[in-house]
Amino acid sequence: MDLQLTDKVAIVGGGSDGLGYAIADRLLEEGARVTIFARREAKVTAAVKSFAQKYGEDRILGLAADCGDAAALNRVTAATVDQFGAAIHVLVTNDGGPPVRRIPELTDDVWDQALARHFFYVVRSVRATLPYMTAEGGSILNVVSGIVQRPAIGMAASVAVWSAVIGYAKTLALEVAQDDITVNTLLSGYSDTALLGRALESQPELSREGLGRGVPLGRIGQPQEFASLAATLVSPLSRFVTGIVAPVDGGSSIGSGANFDSPHASK
Repeated sequence: MDLQLTDKVAIVGGGSDGLGYAIADRLLEEGARVTIFARREAKVTAAVKSFAQKYGEDRILGLAADCGDAAALNRVTAATVDQFGAAIHVLVTNDGGPPVRRIPELTDDVWDQALARHFFYVVRSVRATLPYMTAEGGSILNVVSGIVQRPAIGMAASVAVWSAVIGYAKTLALEVAQDDITVNTLLSGYSDTALLGRALESQPELSREGLGRGVPLGRIGQPQEFASLAATLVSPLSRFVTGIVAPVDGGSSIGSGANFDSPHASK
């Protein structure tokens, strides 16, 4: 299916690996021109090389930038306009998440960093990008951890900042609707990314298979599956979809997948 994204311009945060990489790849596959950015220059360079080999150098721009730095976010927007022109059609905000800390360990410095890199990242990216969206319309998509629906010990910072992003995004959707700009949020479940791999290395008692057994569909997700929905939501085919908060988690948000047989089932 043609998502009508040919020559559309997109900015994808955290695009050097994981879900961000998969989203950028899907947008490029659909003909979009894409800027990716992330903190580690070597990873950005490697991602750009991979994309350029598949789709051509003229459709991909990669930048090393910290999403917690307002000036860096402004540079990303300015570089995108310089490279691809004055219209930006898609903004995807995406970053990992605050560190795991129990509430007594959440110092002001940890809170400040969590807010800067996750909440204010969204606010500042939107502020920088909106002026280039209003003429032709566009789409803003926020990638948020599904932990916001399933709080867990040690995840207070994640739940707090992602809740703030969701509330901000819903109000933003109302305010920019008149400019034909949509704003949606996808909640990520377990996906087979490098980030999950690093988490499993530090917790050998966990595994992909074990995590998948707690998902109603019986497995963890693939980044490409998440990216397919993301690309559809930011495409012109979804112009009547805005303000939604949708989990992409194999059904985890509606149940655990546990099976409790009725003692009368065989009667």
